[in-house]
Amino acid sequence: MPNEICYLCGNAIPTGQSLYEDHGVKVCLKCFKTTERCKKCRFPSNHLKMVDGFGTVCEFCYQSFIDDVGRTCYLCNGKIWSRASHYSDHGKVVCQSCFQNATVRCFTCRFPHAVEKIHGQGGVCEFCKETNLIQQSDIGALLTPLKTFLQQYGHEIRRPPKLLWVDWKLVLGMQLDDMGNIRIKFFDELVRYCYPVYFMKNLFYIIPSIPQQWFMPYMASQLASADICRKYKLSHLRGTTPFLEMARGWCHWIAYSTAKILKYDKIAKTINRWPESSLPGNFSKFQAMSEFRKTKEIIEFGQQTLKEYADRYL
Repeated sequence: MPNEICYLCGNAIPTGQSLYEDHGVKVCLKCFKTTERCKKCRFPSNHLKMVDGFGTVCEFCYQSFIDDVGRTCYLCNGKIWSRASHYSDHGKVVCQSCFQNATVRCFTCRFPHAVEKIHGQGGVCEFCKETNLIQQSDIGALLTPLKTFLQQYGHEIRRPPKLLWVDWKLVLGMQLDDMGNIRIKFFDELVRYCYPVYFMKNLFYIIPSIPQQWFMPYMASQLASADICRKYKLSHLRGTTPFLEMARGWCHWIAYSTAKILKYDKIAKTINRWPESSLPGNFSKFQAMSEFRKTKEIIEFGQQTLKEYADRYL
């Protein structure tokens, strides 16, 4: 009986020697011990191929992945097998390799490819660049519905707001006394600690590029903040007095309500939790009331309480 031939080295396998056998072929003991193995079936192969999101596999298993392709990577056009980890946003999918090796991500959405860098903020992807609000955007068109909306909450927009587009670090620093070890690289981390639109001393400070859906609730809250400052002759709502904490909580609730009414559910959920600084004030009071009181009742309570607290603490 002729000797068996090793699939890898092509040499005859000595009679009586142990061997490895799989996929209909045989491998000698020496090749088995010294050759890297397939991550899926452990076959020792000289022709391992990389499957993104899984690892290196032998030529036999690779075909099964090819047959199981689910998507194509938007950036490299490589095939993504259906069960592989991947990034998905804007209706596009990106393979794990492109996501992990991205040099600049979008500040707004973390998309692993930026087409431009915005001064004072960071990278922006092709999708956010087309939709985010910037200094040249028609903000006035967005303020018209907010004006009517805020009137229901007892607030007025008497003149067009003065917007100052500034580095997000400045907006963050205006709201935190001590930034400590806070590390921020992306928008979702920023809103955890501060409002990306913030009113102080007759100016609305806003980060250089902001998604319109985020702009609307935060601008509504800061317009309410500006109106309260106008009524009670204040430059801002920072501080620890009962009035200021109540006023901040009220404005935060307006931001939350705006997102809910506009059906921005994910944004409303985030506003419901953040920011982590002391700026939300007594938001939890209005949050609790909204579970069993009608909006009209909450508005009446908010406006009456603000007036009472102003008489008592200002």
